[in-house]
Amino acid sequence: MKLLIIEGNRTSMMPDGPNIEKEVLGKDVTVEWHAEIDTKDYAATLGGADAIIAAPWAPLTSEMIKHAKKLKVIVSLGIGFDHIDSDIAAKLGIPVCNVPDYGIEDVADTAVGMILEHHRKIRKFQFSENLIQNWDWKDQQPIIRSNQVKVGIIGLGRIGTAVALRLKAFNYEINFYDPFLERGIEKSLSIGRVHLLDDLIRNSDIITVHVPLTKETENMIGGDFYSLLKPNAILINTARGGLFTSLDDMHFALENSPELRIGADVLPIEPPIKHPLLSSWKNYDSWLGDRLTITSHSSFYSESSIINIRKFAAQVVESTLKNKAPYNVVNGVIHNDK
Repeated sequence: MKLLIIEGNRTSMMPDGPNIEKEVLGKDVTVEWHAEIDTKDYAATLGGADAIIAAPWAPLTSEMIKHAKKLKVIVSLGIGFDHIDSDIAAKLGIPVCNVPDYGIEDVADTAVGMILEHHRKIRKFQFSENLIQNWDWKDQQPIIRSNQVKVGIIGLGRIGTAVALRLKAFNYEINFYDPFLERGIEKSLSIGRVHLLDDLIRNSDIITVHVPLTKETENMIGGDFYSLLKPNAILINTARGGLFTSLDDMHFALENSPELRIGADVLPIEPPIKHPLLSSWKNYDSWLGDRLTITSHSSFYSESSIINIRKFAAQVVESTLKNKAPYNVVNGVIHNDK
């Protein structure tokens, strides 16, 4: 049997090769690693694969899946699976799985770090020559104590819950919107629940988004979303770049709401393209200042999370190939008859 790993052309999670995957799967499974696969090689390379692990920046198209005649399972090397044509996989009876439990602490920590940075306006008073000459804490005003601040969490899955638990320790008032969760979960966590998304956006001082990229959530953060935010709101997105409509809309919102703050670990286009907003951010232009934080889609990262994600993805493959029992299935195909 053969596992094919397609990792794309970004920084590799496997600089020493697929040693973790080989250790999990043993000698009965050949592990083959590719950055990208050329179209002319689809039949030869994909045709012999019993399983594929695909990184989020390595699209697995319908054409590629159709060439993989022996394929028994596809695993996304991450939580998101929008880079995989899961619909065609479902039609062909191939389960698509993800790894939802590898970087929960890391992403939650990043989201909370961004919230604290913007709430406490830490970068606004970063050490500089100007600070030496003008030591004036009033320049940070206004800063509201955390027990008077409402945080709205969109999506209370694993990461959203981890964020809620962390922020409770800081005494923020926590509310969430998630129409897919059963009634009463809010009582278990001692947080509030809001049943209309617009109400959560409109009434929160801080919004942090933790939803997958789906047809329903794609482009959710656009003009209408920004217009509902409080003028001095803080918006955090450590989930998916596709939740943003565009850098143009983000630029417009920041220009027209001079107190709005945004923290983003993801962008609408990755790697980012040249854009006036990114130039202003890079140059620390006075109109923008410290109101925009951008990190390089790295909130998932720690040495431990990389080990976990690779091991967990390989374990899904192992379960499927040995027992025909995939888990973490996201496209509804729970039985593999191949």
